[in-house]
Amino acid sequence: MKQIFILSLLLLLLPAPQVYAQKRYKKRHILRDLKELPGFKHAFVGLMLSDPEADRTIACHYDNKYMTPASNTKLYTFYAGTRLLGQAVPAMQYVLRGDSLIFWGTGNPLFLHPDVNDRAALDFLSTRKEKLFYRPRPMEDFRFGPGWSWDDYGSYDSAEKSVFPIYGNSINTFLNRKNQTISIQPPYFRPNFQPSDSVENQTKSHIDREETKNLYRYFIGEPSDQDEEEVDSLVTPFLYSDTLFVRLLADTLNNPVSFYHGLPQIEAAKTLYSISVDTLFKHMLQPSDNLFAEQILLMASGLSSDTLSTKAVIDRMQEEVFHNWQDAPVWVDGSGLSRYNMFTPRSMIRLLKVLREEIGEERLFTLLPVGGVSGTLKNWYGVEKEPYIFAKTGTLSNNHSLSGYLKTKSGKTLLFCIMVNHYAHSTSLVRESMGVMLEKIRKAY
Repeated sequence: MKQIFILSLLLLLLPAPQVYAQKRYKKRHILRDLKELPGFKHAFVGLMLSDPEADRTIACHYDNKYMTPASNTKLYTFYAGTRLLGQAVPAMQYVLRGDSLIFWGTGNPLFLHPDVNDRAALDFLSTRKEKLFYRPRPMEDFRFGPGWSWDDYGSYDSAEKSVFPIYGNSINTFLNRKNQTISIQPPYFRPNFQPSDSVENQTKSHIDREETKNLYRYFIGEPSDQDEEEVDSLVTPFLYSDTLFVRLLADTLNNPVSFYHGLPQIEAAKTLYSISVDTLFKHMLQPSDNLFAEQILLMASGLSSDTLSTKAVIDRMQEEVFHNWQDAPVWVDGSGLSRYNMFTPRSMIRLLKVLREEIGEERLFTLLPVGGVSGTLKNWYGVEKEPYIFAKTGTLSNNHSLSGYLKTKSGKTLLFCIMVNHYAHSTSLVRESMGVMLEKIRKAY
């Protein structure tokens, strides 16, 4: 009996099996999972997990290796925006000259965008009695960024950069499968749409644009008894030009708009501001909007120069902020579409630390995608109670990254970066493996 009593007492004193398993998830176990979890096999994986309060690295693997970040690049764009833009988005600039109003763009991507619909410039211009003149402003960038995939021109993910975006530089189409009809916004483009000549082996609604013209072919899919939605909503970029912008704006205002090719007194220009920059940041980070990201850098450059230039802002950030970093970012665009971008997990963690210190968790966590709740993480990394992942995804074919903040069960905030490059399996498998690892970390720390 005495032996049984002692054995029972020892069992009571031992930690519960679940807690023991959680506390065992140390560096060696994390590195083991990087080799054994199916989403990480046959891939080049970089990882860094850090405790900012203790100023220590919990685990790292290839943390000093440069890797393809994809849309993790938007975290750098976000930081540049917080440093260089003000509290509100500059909607447009203008000067008055007699009976004329001369205006030009600032790079603001929100003007009449269907997801945000910033009408500040439209409401302002529609009330003016002066004659309206649009001044094309110089832009150093091409319509696409360096290292972008050229054949994505028909996808909203590659909407063209410009000085004065309008309607997201895209067309919204609504294809009704039940009635076999199409609705187009803005209606200006309706004459540019024709039914597809060939419908062989086609079942889903789609729209194709000619590469060098704003001419579109559409096909409306067949209705299905199993479909709850009878309308397919598709977004297709248009080929941007200053001439097209003026025509679109005049059509929207129902008022003439002419060109002005002189150089107005820029020092006397007034700036019209619209909504909070956090609205822009949120719509850039959560759905990972590429156009918004690109235009943030262009807007930032336009505040210090008449010429809009992505490179000018990146060079400035490199000189003012990143010049003394251990792994200086190889950074070429705002969105992360470029294959030329390269960051290390270590540089991502340093940026996450800076963002947390300068911006604060409360603001950060309202802007970033939240696991199981919002943005690109809405269907991933959720838990029954409070969310624990606040992070930015990044995906290009065969590359997926996730960088952000992890709230543990004990209340800690950890910084993490997982970059998985050059895999041949599905991205869902990578996400699932990330989820297994992150959940173990959440319970263990």
